[in-house]
Amino acid sequence: MIYLKLLMAALVFCSFQAHAQIYRWVDADGQVHFEQRPRPGADEVEVRPQVIERDERVRQGEASMERLAEIRAQERQQQQDLQAQRQQQRLRWCQDLRERLAKFELRAYWYEEDADGNRVEVSRARLEEAEASLRQQIAEQC
Repeated sequence: MIYLKLLMAALVFCSFQAHAQIYRWVDADGQVHFEQRPRPGADEVEVRPQVIERDERVRQGEASMERLAEIRAQERQQQQDLQAQRQQQRLRWCQDLRERLAKFELRAYWYEEDADGNRVEVSRARLEEAEASLRQQIAEQC
């Protein structure tokens, strides 16, 4: 509740500051003064916000900067998309390597075809080399 009261007080104070009046008065020496408090003999000065018109060159420069910002945002998005795509490819590659390693652990015997088309059992040493190679790829890339 106290925060609400403080917030309301701050808003009221800010609104008074936004609509503050300026008063002009001249002292006995002829010096002109401007204040926010009225004095006897002071005139109220109307203060209007100054509107600055930008020339065509400035507007073109601003438009160019906006286009450049849009292009950079598109490039960043493309880079993020490419990075996400590469990450997905890497995840699929790692999953494939793990599935191939799991096949090594399930099978007791491995066969391949020789030049004549006959099934030949793969040596245990060659299987261990292939399995070690898979484990190393997983360790390095996944």
